[in-house]
Amino acid sequence: MPIIQYRRPDAEAVQRLIQSGIHPVIARILAGRGVAEPESVALLLRALEQPGSMRDLEKAAHLVAECVLKQKNLFVIGDYDVDGGTATALLMDFLTQCGARVDFLIPNRVTEGYGLSPALVERAAAHQADCLITVDNGISAFAGVEAAKARGMMVIVTDHHLPGQGIPPADAVVNPNQPGCRFPWKSTCGVGVAFYLAAAIKKVLIAAGHPPVHGLDLGQFLDLVALGTVADVVPLEKNNRIFIRAGLKRLRQGTARTGLLALMRVSGISPATVQAEDLGFRLGPRINAAGRLEDMRVGVRLLLTRDAEEADTLAKKLHSLNGERQQIEAEMLEQALERAQQLLPEFAEGLPHPLTDEDAQAVQAPRILCLQDPQGHEGVVGLVAGRIKERTGLPTLVFAPGADAGVLKGSARSIPNVHIRDFLAEMDAQHPGLILGFGGHAMAAGLTVRTQDFDRFAQIAQALALQRIPFDALAHRVWVDGEIEADYCTLDLAQEIEAFGPYGNQFPAPLFIGTFRLLKSQRIGKDGQTLKMSVALDGAGRTGQPLQAIQFKRGEVPDPEPGDICRFLYTLSVNRFRGEESLQCIVQQVMEPVSTAVV
Repeated sequence: MPIIQYRRPDAEAVQRLIQSGIHPVIARILAGRGVAEPESVALLLRALEQPGSMRDLEKAAHLVAECVLKQKNLFVIGDYDVDGGTATALLMDFLTQCGARVDFLIPNRVTEGYGLSPALVERAAAHQADCLITVDNGISAFAGVEAAKARGMMVIVTDHHLPGQGIPPADAVVNPNQPGCRFPWKSTCGVGVAFYLAAAIKKVLIAAGHPPVHGLDLGQFLDLVALGTVADVVPLEKNNRIFIRAGLKRLRQGTARTGLLALMRVSGISPATVQAEDLGFRLGPRINAAGRLEDMRVGVRLLLTRDAEEADTLAKKLHSLNGERQQIEAEMLEQALERAQQLLPEFAEGLPHPLTDEDAQAVQAPRILCLQDPQGHEGVVGLVAGRIKERTGLPTLVFAPGADAGVLKGSARSIPNVHIRDFLAEMDAQHPGLILGFGGHAMAAGLTVRTQDFDRFAQIAQALALQRIPFDALAHRVWVDGEIEADYCTLDLAQEIEAFGPYGNQFPAPLFIGTFRLLKSQRIGKDGQTLKMSVALDGAGRTGQPLQAIQFKRGEVPDPEPGDICRFLYTLSVNRFRGEESLQCIVQQVMEPVSTAVV
């Protein structure tokens, strides 16, 4: 059972928001997420942070603009995830419209690995590249940058990942997380940095009187920025929420790029009602499938094409690849769960709380999980690590064989209280050579180890975790926005909650707790894992109107009976079906019945 914690928004902030005309429940939600003033609510595009404080941005813009004007050969060096793919497409499209000579390269995840490598430099050199521009990578590419410089190439690094020891010797490095950068929104992802670079290049080219940029609308790229920002699961600070809301507006207006409209069609998404969740859970995985299983160039081609027939073909290919990815993930997850259950003593489905450190030591409870799948696919290890982390509440690392013999590629997913990149950095400092390479941020990281070193790696990771991760940090805490009065539990409120999005990392979707009387229920779906219910809020001495509720992935547990009074953790949702909208409660968890119906 999770530990329920209530958000305690500042009462004065709530009142200011209510006085400005905001619904009391919405005011409570916003204030609980740090939105304290009415003027901070609108998320207008004109409030987007100006890029003047981003270190090296102006320098990079002048260098790239000079290459455009002199018709030098530019190559965008991308990454194989959605953030890298959208950033690649953005700069490719923008520079092409500027009249530049530009192409792109994205390393194959399996055969070439991550980022700007010396091997990738050789590929660029074969195409007579004069300037390389990295997007969503490069901050740790010392060898790649040095190889490019040795060949006389200009190198512009744009990235958002945390630097390691030092900064590579590029001609310009644009990264909000590098030392000395005063840009305030450190959570800007790779495609966001690329957008700012495009804006700066446009400004330089306008000053130079370059005709192609006159009338070039940067707004056309906001659908890409929104998709990459949501898919990369970066913290949704104000600037990122502005990006996402502006991008969603273009998608809903039907003015998004041809490839995204085609991908929405094969995904069953109506542009008019598309939400941030659709970008993260439906569009993003389909584009990611290209980089995981085949080649991210397929995804970039989809994002670049203006031909509707080609877009449909590529969208169907990505849809098929995603189905293949889902099958591989399911098989790997089954294997990983079996191994996790062997490592976790008597509590395989989540840790019992609260436990003291002494209790945890007594049962040798792991603080971190390191799992290896000898037949696994390295393109899916991150997804499996995330699933295991959600099931167990533990930071999880999953490894599979890499393309090179004797090497494992791993992916880590962490929890809010454990900075996984810093954890790996400490391991690397204490045991040089154990980790062949790593990178990432607080919640996710990638790494490479020798197959023969895996057991030693796992033992050292566990020992360090016992020192650095207090058991209390692993407690499964769920933050809720309190209860909703029956009169407020309406379709209008659900629509307002939706309108005040987007929601995501560090700006979570509102989660409520409430007491409900179960009127009726039934299991539905092919596997019978979905519980459909009719319920009524039960509180303050009165029962509300009947509501439709649904719980997915219910599992093999007994269902409450009609007449039972239960506590739910739930969200309010707008259910859309055949052009009609209705209120629906999405139940995250059914707590034990408060009282049971007398039969």
